[in-house]
Amino acid sequence: MPTLRTTTSPTSPRRTTPRPDRPASPLVPPPAPAAARTRYRIDLAYDGSPFAGFARQRDQVTVQGELETACGRVFDQPVELTCAGRTDRGVHALAQVVHLDLDLSVPRAARAVEDLGVLRARLDQQVGRAITIWQIRAVPAAFDARFSAAARRYRYRLVDAAVADPIRRHDRWQVGEPLSLTAMRAGARSLLGEHDFASFCRRAQGGTTVRRLDRLALSRPAQGRIDAVLDGPAFCHQQVRSIIGCLVEVGRGRRAPEWIAGVLAERDRQAAARVAPPHGLTLEQVRYGRRWPASPPVVARSG
Repeated sequence: MPTLRTTTSPTSPRRTTPRPDRPASPLVPPPAPAAARTRYRIDLAYDGSPFAGFARQRDQVTVQGELETACGRVFDQPVELTCAGRTDRGVHALAQVVHLDLDLSVPRAARAVEDLGVLRARLDQQVGRAITIWQIRAVPAAFDARFSAAARRYRYRLVDAAVADPIRRHDRWQVGEPLSLTAMRAGARSLLGEHDFASFCRRAQGGTTVRRLDRLALSRPAQGRIDAVLDGPAFCHQQVRSIIGCLVEVGRGRRAPEWIAGVLAERDRQAAARVAPPHGLTLEQVRYGRRWPASPPVVARSG
């Protein structure tokens, strides 16, 4: 009986990959494994006095620049930070939040995150005395320091005592004349709610100046001092400082309280008073929804 031989049909597909027991061609490198990236959240505070703002700038000392440099040394890789609020030159933060993504296939980075308490202390030493690292922790990739934030709180500190306090001159505006808290409160009422704050903002190209102000509380925590606390989902550039500048004009008696409502209605930057100095302003709190971990308790303090 003749032996039957199997033949391959001309239309049969040809094998294009090496057999499991045969090595791949040395000319074709194996695919690189996907980088193991993990997102981390850092809660920090800083004295804004020595910095040209938070955001990285060429040939300027900034909070982002200092922190990214420190992280690059510790994690042996370039990092890019995203922050909850980009503070201006001289503005302080008690509760800034940033996130960064780390490639944990880098051995030094993998070792660094084994003990986050030790890592916090190490980063705190690296960034210098003007920055304090409160906490660092791993978070889901969906967390975004900026866009996951539900609300932000700013505090502006004013001093209307006749004699200035030289020790606290770097974190409060020493106006140098008495301010009427009653008049300032009356003027502030018209700003609550959702409005077009074009008169109080430096308009960004293509951006909106419509914002919602949930709280504007003015108080005297001590003789000769006024604190303004502002809460809202987000603020546009220089909005808080511009509001304070206008309220101080009312407090001095140079403008009537109802003038504030008129400035708001104008929607013209030229209608407002000069912005308040940056050093009196502090980013005091960033709140996230229940989905995300709360800020560490230490950042709830205010002086």
